[in-house]
Amino acid sequence: MKFSCSLETSSERIRLVNVISPLIKAGYQLLSQKQELSENGGNIIHVVAKSRGSKTQEDLINDLSSIEGCTLFQLEIDEDDSASASASASAVDAVSSAPPMKQSLDEKNALTAIGAQYPDIVDVVRRYENVVPNEIRDQALYELGRKVGGGIYQRDYSLGSPLKLSATISRELVPALKEFSKVKAKNDVISLIKCPFCKLSDSSHSGCHFVVGYIEGFLASNPAIKDAQVRETSCGAGSTNICEFTIW
Repeated sequence: MKFSCSLETSSERIRLVNVISPLIKAGYQLLSQKQELSENGGNIIHVVAKSRGSKTQEDLINDLSSIEGCTLFQLEIDEDDSASASASASAVDAVSSAPPMKQSLDEKNALTAIGAQYPDIVDVVRRYENVVPNEIRDQALYELGRKVGGGIYQRDYSLGSPLKLSATISRELVPALKEFSKVKAKNDVISLIKCPFCKLSDSSHSGCHFVVGYIEGFLASNPAIKDAQVRETSCGAGSTNICEFTIW
């Protein structure tokens, strides 16, 4: 099973060697690796490797998510190279089909699943929303979204000269959001049409806190933007299903 992955470390002191050593010990053959600085004060580690023996996709996700001080935000598996996976399976399918995973879904597991399945993240976010206690749900969804949004900016938009806020919204943020929702943007207002985080709800809109965090994390990862804040100014849960977010 050949795979490529990207992990963000929580500190600059956690470097490439701290990632590849546990992978080698776990039985993976490294093909290439690269380290670059993260805008969040850590490092981004990119690895391409192959598994040895009878490792499954679930084993791979567990091994990657157990590396101390690292958050997995991208995982791609070469299905044709994997003897243990069917052509239609994905890394998230392998995990989400197991009942124990559903019961123990925490932020780390949610981030791992999102990294493996992106941009098909709605089910993972909703599962996470359902297991987080009511009293911390909004904040937990916000924090999850912030980490995902920051990771997507680092992965897809950090190369080249950083854009100013208005250009970042129109040329980077909107395309990123379109990966999982229909989007309209006018100046500093973003609207999610048929918001996937609210469409199954008659009243709850905790999922929109994920979107607020996603947008803030995405913008905060751009070094040309300082202190951008986001507020949900209209939620369409149970009615229009159009959720509006204002950036200032």
